[in-house]
This record gives sequence, C-alpha cells and structure tokens, in this order.
Amino acid sequence: MPERIVFDRSLYAPEAVEAAAAAYKDHAQVEVTLDGDAIVAVISAPDAREIANAFGNHVLHETIAQRREAALREVG
Repeated sequence: MPERIVFDRSLYAPEAVEAAAAAYKDHAQVEVTLDGDAIVAVISAPDAREIANAFGNHVLHETIAQRREAALREVG
C-alpha cells in the first residue's frame, strides 16, 4: 500500500523533496506534488512504510544542506 507523507512548505524546501525522490528512484516510485502550503510525496513500493521513514529523514537532511549552502553563498 502506498505511503503518503505531507511536508509543510514553511519547514521543508520543495527542491529537497525532489532531491530525495531522485535519490530513492531505485528503491521506490515517489510522486511529488505541491498542494497549497504542502508538499505531498506518495511512495509506492512493497516496503513503502519502511522507505517512507528513511525518505522523511533524507528530505530533512536535504533541506538543511540546501539552506546551509544558501546561507554560505550569502556570506561569501
């Protein structure tokens, strides 16, 4: 059964969700859509629940890395 994860755009970058989806392309099908203030990821795979947990962590990591990179560009 597919797993649906909703990320709030005030906390997570859409580009981070897309980057995570690309990173998981060999493990699951991930459909990403924007829905108002939310980014929705639907993960389809036999072990979708386990992948969804790791996927959420990857999105958080990508968001932090992208914001850190942006902050360094502003300083430099």
